[in-house]
Amino acid sequence: MKTMDINEIDRRISEIAQEIDFYSLLTPLNREEEKEKFFDDLTKGQPYNPLFRYKYRDRRLDGKREWLEKAQAALESEDDIQRILVKKVDFIITQLDLLECDDTRFRDIAAGLYGIPDTECLKLAESILSESRDQGYTFPEETVTPDEMASILREDMENRKIPWKCVLSGKIVPKITVSGKDSTIYINSGVNYTAEEVQRLKVHEIQVHVFRGANGAAQPFGIFREGLAGYDETEEGLAMISEDIAGCLKIDRRQEKLYAGRAVCVDYCMNGTFYETFTRLREFFPDYLAYRLAERGKRGLRDTSQKGGFTKGFHYISGWIKVRKYVEEDGDLSILYVGKIGLGDVGAVRRLIDKGVLTLPRYLPEFIK
Repeated sequence: MKTMDINEIDRRISEIAQEIDFYSLLTPLNREEEKEKFFDDLTKGQPYNPLFRYKYRDRRLDGKREWLEKAQAALESEDDIQRILVKKVDFIITQLDLLECDDTRFRDIAAGLYGIPDTECLKLAESILSESRDQGYTFPEETVTPDEMASILREDMENRKIPWKCVLSGKIVPKITVSGKDSTIYINSGVNYTAEEVQRLKVHEIQVHVFRGANGAAQPFGIFREGLAGYDETEEGLAMISEDIAGCLKIDRRQEKLYAGRAVCVDYCMNGTFYETFTRLREFFPDYLAYRLAERGKRGLRDTSQKGGFTKGFHYISGWIKVRKYVEEDGDLSILYVGKIGLGDVGAVRRLIDKGVLTLPRYLPEFIK
């Protein structure tokens, strides 16, 4: 390992991150059965906390951990690229810890990996939800099918000459997941979309997630396509900024409330059961959305009567706050499109651009050009 080329380390880190299939391993295998049981019991007035089953945690992950630990020892923290790789190695090792732990440890490891919402984040989320409730907001119906949504996103990418795929999947919890590793947008085949969110999703998924992934793929290090450690909070915050600038949040008013719901859901999950989380979310959302949010927040736990959950959901609101502050202080959003980077990586990325190691982004949204 001591003599391994830095490009080889980068390549192997990206390979391991892809092989782990992290989000798939956190997706319950028995989602539909548990959802049906939950609502059957709900009609009877009986609280029920889903018992989720997951894919088998392959013991071959142990070999990956061993290699990653050797990489930790081999990399230097003084060099920008090597420091970025060290942070990614640490992040992946913690992801492995999360996949391999039991329910009693899941809460703390997830919080250590993604954090938990702070007071500023929760205050903004709660104000968005309270305003919605007080104004009597009615949630629109989901009438756009997964096939129609996929067709819309495919056409947009074809017009932009971005050679990415858009396919349906029954194996994801979110409505849409973007994968840089295989240049694909995955559309949840079991959920419809509202007419109001179509334009917003073109901005969110293509002009942020795909653009950053495609720009990252053009860099000499694969980690910029895969995503630097902690990049996702910046990415989701950038997506909300982009939606706001494009006017999409005014058209798709529901989504801002869902972003806020994800933030408070993390807080509810960390301190309560699935049923308690669902019950609190019902104050702001119809039952089908309250359940969807609770499932998203509690995924990863087997027994959802346990406190804790997958805490990443608050990153939309917290990222929005942080990226807005960054814009006020710095103003240069284009640097965030060099690849899948976080706000904490901006200084290193600028130095690497100045040295000619990294290139400026090719794909930028219209409001930046």
